[in-house]
Amino acid sequence: MPLICENIPKGDLVRKAEYLGISDFIRIRHTRRPNVPVADKWCLRSYFLPARYRQSVQTIENYHVRPDDVWVVTFPKCGTTWTQEMVWQICNDLDFEKGKALTLNMRFPYLELGTIVHEKFNMDFLPIVEKIPSPRFIKSHLPAPLLPKEIWSVKPKIIYVARNAKDTAISFYHHYRNLQQYRGSFSDFMDIFLNDATIYAPYDSHIIDFWNMRNEENILFITYEEMKKDHPNVIRRVADFLGKSLTDEQVETLADHLTFDKMSKNESVNFEEERKTFDKMFNMKHDQKDNDYNFIRKGKVGSYREEMTPEMIERFDAWIQERMEKYQVDPELLEVFIPTKEVNGANGV
Repeated sequence: MPLICENIPKGDLVRKAEYLGISDFIRIRHTRRPNVPVADKWCLRSYFLPARYRQSVQTIENYHVRPDDVWVVTFPKCGTTWTQEMVWQICNDLDFEKGKALTLNMRFPYLELGTIVHEKFNMDFLPIVEKIPSPRFIKSHLPAPLLPKEIWSVKPKIIYVARNAKDTAISFYHHYRNLQQYRGSFSDFMDIFLNDATIYAPYDSHIIDFWNMRNEENILFITYEEMKKDHPNVIRRVADFLGKSLTDEQVETLADHLTFDKMSKNESVNFEEERKTFDKMFNMKHDQKDNDYNFIRKGKVGSYREEMTPEMIERFDAWIQERMEKYQVDPELLEVFIPTKEVNGANGV
């Protein structure tokens, strides 16, 4: 049965979800893939996306996947940029000069970007990615059932990154507010996050699906918190997964390149020029965004404590506990959603 895109009626929740000219949304249903064995491991929820995604749903579903593709897939604001730069450098022999010469969007394009932003951005990467010579490096925030169906038979390498719920929600709010002209309040955004009404939601099943596939030979599941705690170890795991060999010196050099300080100043990955262009294009005023916002914002684990009230933290934890009980997840995955262990180490991105 084909994917079904259902319009979401206007209401308080949809109004809270509006951003940068996007005011109409759909839920995509009937996401079961009968000929995909790993689909038995999916939660098979409905997914929240802008109505303009409907125009590309079949194109993406039937998109051609190559066996030597390398994909980074995440729910938004889970360390995607950090991981992309790590993966690209590992696969390109730590060519930092080449990396600086081309923006990450060109080296590692965001497949469905044109479907979730205002058409004025003119950022349709679908035809561009088709023409990129192999090996291609592709970023996507799509949940497993909405990725190109060939991905499950061709089996390219997929690195999936998860991050704890509260830090993800905080980072996503600041992204919406500063890059997508979000006009809702902090409380409004937390409401839509907890009610599966941010783009790409639900957050929980997005991660659970890939956790359940983590033992597939072409999938590597890592977390933001792991990278924060021991990035050199994660670099070694990713390199091994990609069939690359790095010396200890190369691992340390790459870990240094990927520190928060270096990444935030690296113009090929910090999206500062693109952000300035968007500000001019849509006449963003300073009172509509954070004065000190940067795309690579804080790079901390647990920074939600600086912005969430105790009541909000309790609400998030109860929400996650309820979802985890519903899907009967193991304690190891619960630790991903609600970390109880202190994370020390170099700042992440």
